Formats: sequence, C-alpha cells, structure tokens
Amino acid sequence: MSDGARIRALVRARWADVHARAGTAARTLAAGCLAALERHAPQLAAAQRDLARAAECEAAELAVLDGGFVDVALGEGASERSLAFYVDGPRGPVLSGAWRFAADELEHVALRTHAGTRVLGLPGSFGIAGVAAAGHAITANLLRPSVPGPGVLGSAALRLALDQVDLAGARASVERTPLLDGRAWLLADGRGLFGLEQLDAQTVLTRVSPKTGHVHANHCFDPALRQREGQPRSADSFRRMELASTLYVQQRPSTAEQVLAFLAEVELASFPHAPEQRATLHFAHELASGRSWLRRGGGPIEIHERPSS
Repeated sequence: MSDGARIRALVRARWADVHARAGTAARTLAAGCLAALERHAPQLAAAQRDLARAAECEAAELAVLDGGFVDVALGEGASERSLAFYVDGPRGPVLSGAWRFAADELEHVALRTHAGTRVLGLPGSFGIAGVAAAGHAITANLLRPSVPGPGVLGSAALRLALDQVDLAGARASVERTPLLDGRAWLLADGRGLFGLEQLDAQTVLTRVSPKTGHVHANHCFDPALRQREGQPRSADSFRRMELASTLYVQQRPSTAEQVLAFLAEVELASFPHAPEQRATLHFAHELASGRSWLRRGGGPIEIHERPSS
C-alpha cells in the first residue's frame, strides 16, 4: 500500500468515528485548525496540503490524525493515552514514551526521517515525539483544555520545535506557539531538560533537573493549569502515573533496554484486566549516542541509528 493510500484509509476510519459522535462541528473545528496553521506555520500548512493531495483528501481532514484534535472534537480524553519518562543512566540520559493506539493503527506508526529529523507517528501526521537533526529530543502527552484554544494542534508545535537548532530554541518555540489543545512536553538534549505543561496559549515550566528521573501522563501538575483543564480528569492517567512512580523507585531503570521493559511493566500493572487500555507503542531515545529503540505491541524491538549527515 502506498503512503497516500495508507493515509487515506487512516483518515477515513477516524473521521467515520469522529463524525458519528461529534457531527459537523468536528469539520468546522478541523477547518479552524488549518486556518491557524496557515497563520502560525505556513510552511507546515503547505506540507499538509501536499500530504492531502497524495492521499486524495482535504487538507483540513488530516487534523483527525492528531489525538488532541480527537479529544477536543469529542470533548473527552479518547485518544493516545500515554506516559513520558526521562532518566539519566550510565550511558547518559534516556527520553522515552508509551502511547496507546488502536491495533489497526499501531502497525502504521513508524519513526520516519525528514531532512535528518526523526518523527514518530502515523503517516500523514506531524507526530507524537521526535529527535531533531540538531540532537534534542521531544515527547508529548495529550492534555485537554476545558475550552479549545485559538492555535495549532500540538503535533504541529512539536514539528516546529524539532526544527530548532538547539534545546533553548525548542523551548522558545513551544512557548510562543499557541495550541488548540494541550500538551505535556519533555525536551532534552543530553545536557539540559525542560518539562513544560501547555493548555492553548499558556505554558508553565514544571521540570528543569536533567539528573533526576521524571514521569508525566495525561493530566496537569500545575495548580493554575488544573483550573482550566477539561473535566473529568483522566482516572487512567492518575493510575498510570502512580504505578510508574512506584515501579521507578523499585526498579530504577537506567538504560534504553531497561526503560522499554519498565514501560511495558507499567502498562501491565496499571491495566492487568483491560489490555485494550494499555499503551502498546514504546519508544526510547539515548541522547548521547543518538540511537532510538521502538517496539509495537509484543513485536520485536527496532533499533534506529543516528541518521548520517
């Protein structure tokens, strides 16, 4: 199947569900997302139009491949429940994440390279995590505002941050890019770390220590942002966060291989009798070597080396 055909099939399947549950209001929301992208990142809007032409669909329809759009359109935390984890180990810092995708979508998620930048996500989307050509890496967990913002989708903000020349530039890019939805960001380059929570245009720095382990899920830590967070807050997110914190203290994973095993154990412990709730896409990036590990479900581990310059 060509990339265009794969994107078209994914878009149609997601829109069938979103339209059935949210009606035409979701189409209006998608058009607004594209207009915001034109204002804030015209180069990404042009790229989205190119992808849409290849997939024989409307450019605005590609918004449905972003889980944040789905959450806002449906008014509930429905997509890509996730966990982000950072640790400094014997081979240097590891930035990692786990995301829940439907089984029929999981096989299409890949780490794709664009001009030296590696982007993790579905084809046709701007991604859920990535590694910049400059060396910094970023993971993003969905957060849901009570009221949608006026900006772009979080995946577009991710791509803009990955295009920056260093970690400070990536942080500045996140802070100046308003969102429709929300994200909990972890940004690291092997020397520094920034944890940021963002709902629409408001961003709060929550983490700065690169020598300490950090965990984040799909709810806000910051007291001010919690007042503007969509309700009800995710019980699954709190459970995933609690179990991850407990298992981290018990196991102290410190290498990419150990981190992948840790992410899988967190999901099993969090949802022992509900496998459909588990995050089955696991990603770990070793910042010093530039090497990435990726596993889908119970499949084999893929190792991706730093792209040659």
